[in-house]
Amino acid sequence: MAVSAQDKIMHVANKLGLSSLKYMQASTGAIYDGNTTASDSHTFFANSVQHANPAVTNISDNRFEVNEALLIENIAFYSLSGTDGQAINLSDIAGNDGAVIVFDVVIGNKVVMKDMPIWKIGSPACFATGGLNLNTAGATPVLQQKPRHQVYMEGVGILIPPQVEFQVNARVFDAASNAPVSIALGCYLFGTKVNLNFNTTL
Repeated sequence: MAVSAQDKIMHVANKLGLSSLKYMQASTGAIYDGNTTASDSHTFFANSVQHANPAVTNISDNRFEVNEALLIENIAFYSLSGTDGQAINLSDIAGNDGAVIVFDVVIGNKVVMKDMPIWKIGSPACFATGGLNLNTAGATPVLQQKPRHQVYMEGVGILIPPQVEFQVNARVFDAASNAPVSIALGCYLFGTKVNLNFNTTL
């Protein structure tokens, strides 16, 4: 018997005693956060309140409100320039073999995914809409198509429950030399979302 995203959300909600979650609005959702300062080590979502919204992030806190949740079904990474936030292809970084990203997903005080790799070779392109290229003075901005790199969750994903802090930690390496690579980087979480529905409580 296949387990759906909704089944996973309700199972976790029951374990946590979140009896009202089943009355909320089901949806599809995504959150993202980025670091426009180049580094070989990044923490996403924990400091999102300090980042420009919606240019760099679309959340202001690294925990959802009461009766809101996200079942992560897909994690993607994309590189950013440090000057204008323009997305560029990870495959173009660190030579022909590109960059390897090794990341952890932390929910509460638990590391729920550890040392997960994602790299150019074998990683599918996704989220193909790029940003406007504003770097050429006097030229008309051109919408660029830029592949991103992602990991699909096995089974029905991992749930971020309401009111629990979460973050993603990532390290970037050269795929050929294993040397750390300093880039500006963003992270995108996509999946089944639970939104607060006031109609059931008014």
